[in-house]
Amino acid sequence: MILSTMASPENPYRVGHDLAGKVVEVGSDVKDYQVGDEVYAMLWFDATGTFAEYLNVDTKRVALKPSNMSLNEAAGVPLAGQTSWQALFTYGKLQEGQRVLILGGSSGTGLFAIQIAKALDAEVVATCSHRNVELVKSLGADQVIYYTSDKWSDKVLKEQTGIFVTIGVIDKLIESPIGATRHQIFNAPCTDYLLELKKLIEAGQVKTVIDSVHPLKNLVEAMEICMSHRAKGKIIIEVAKE
Repeated sequence: MILSTMASPENPYRVGHDLAGKVVEVGSDVKDYQVGDEVYAMLWFDATGTFAEYLNVDTKRVALKPSNMSLNEAAGVPLAGQTSWQALFTYGKLQEGQRVLILGGSSGTGLFAIQIAKALDAEVVATCSHRNVELVKSLGADQVIYYTSDKWSDKVLKEQTGIFVTIGVIDKLIESPIGATRHQIFNAPCTDYLLELKKLIEAGQVKTVIDSVHPLKNLVEAMEICMSHRAKGKIIIEVAKE
């Protein structure tokens, strides 16, 4: 994800980027979608946020949701799923059978990254805390490193080469890390990435790990769980029952 400035009282952070729901109206120029379609999408970062009953969505950032997912499951995919896809393929140039290190394997992005990498038969090394080891392994991680007690760099870095891809909210690019030859900060939501994820999901290779589902009226409670950094998976805000 890339943002030019940090949030402030004058420019508050807009919460809610993912969404899944049913189309209730389409523009006169829209040809690929019709009323009643179930879709999933990610709004651009300067949008109003997705915690709402109705949203206006650009067709460049939406796709029909995976047929084997509920709306709640699909709602947890776009931000973390697209971020992981771009990190591994657009910037990381991951190839079949390569070895990949995923820092924060139990984070929302990390959980998708593990599954996407394994779908390409990559060897996955992931870091996480002791309490999330079984979750990370269940998604396919070949090796798990405890970041709380182990120094991951000593265990996995044989040479100061490769590609380092980082995701964050900063004002300028980071300095060259661990001898990497390339590093980026990014996330550009688009339909093509959602369609690629849809293929993997419908093939049974990727799923959404959900920590909890909350009605919109309990939004503050859900945000408190999010800010605790103790959630195991995605936190879903259910605006309406399916």
